[in-house]
Amino acid sequence: MPSPLAALSGLVAGLLDRSRAGFRRLKPGGGGLAVGVVVVVTLATTFGVVALGAAFDATIDREVTVDNPDRPPESTCEAFGDDDGNGVLAEQCDRPERVDVDVGEELRSAVGGYVGYALIGVPIWWAVFALALHGGARLAGGAGSVGDSFGIAAWAMAAELARLVAGLAAIWYALATTTVDGTTLEAIANEIVAAISAMQGPLLAASAVVIAVQWVVVVGGLEAYHDLDRGVAGAVAGVFALLGLLLAAA
Repeated sequence: MPSPLAALSGLVAGLLDRSRAGFRRLKPGGGGLAVGVVVVVTLATTFGVVALGAAFDATIDREVTVDNPDRPPESTCEAFGDDDGNGVLAEQCDRPERVDVDVGEELRSAVGGYVGYALIGVPIWWAVFALALHGGARLAGGAGSVGDSFGIAAWAMAAELARLVAGLAAIWYALATTTVDGTTLEAIANEIVAAISAMQGPLLAASAVVIAVQWVVVVGGLEAYHDLDRGVAGAVAGVFALLGLLLAAA
């Protein structure tokens, strides 16, 4: 009867064989598929940002009183608010000094401002990852082209969809099971951060699984496209996996 370590080694070897074979089958026309994968990940990430804002709006039912951002400072109103030549300013100074705001809606609006970053951030990260991977493969004696490295990076990024779903689910659960009692935006923000921080363990576990999948993908790609031995490919991919874990744990 094989030992657990031998069984695990055989499982990993089998997964790596499938990854390498998959990349070899994708070689003809693989560039277009890689771009398509990045487009899907980009759109999914953008949707994730919108969904995060919706999670805040749906789970946080709290109003707080804040300074009215549409009213000029009191010193300005005292100095110029009664000036007949400043009709617009006088109208603005007639607005209340304090207003009630829905915290959930405010957070949804703030998160929505990051949609643009998701749209451009994912392609930029793809390029950075691909170029770094290509440099590592070249240093290790790889023979593939930079386009091959972009293809490997794209398929590795596809695993991020699982981390995105896990992250949204964890944050939604954390918010839905937390009672928000703060009376100021700062106090509520601290409560939200504490609730999400409590999910760090599950989120880190999900990240570790995703990074392990990405390691399998990258090793298979380096074997298939850069003609690297499995041990060398595993070491190159391992450097990126370690960096990924450190970033996830930060």
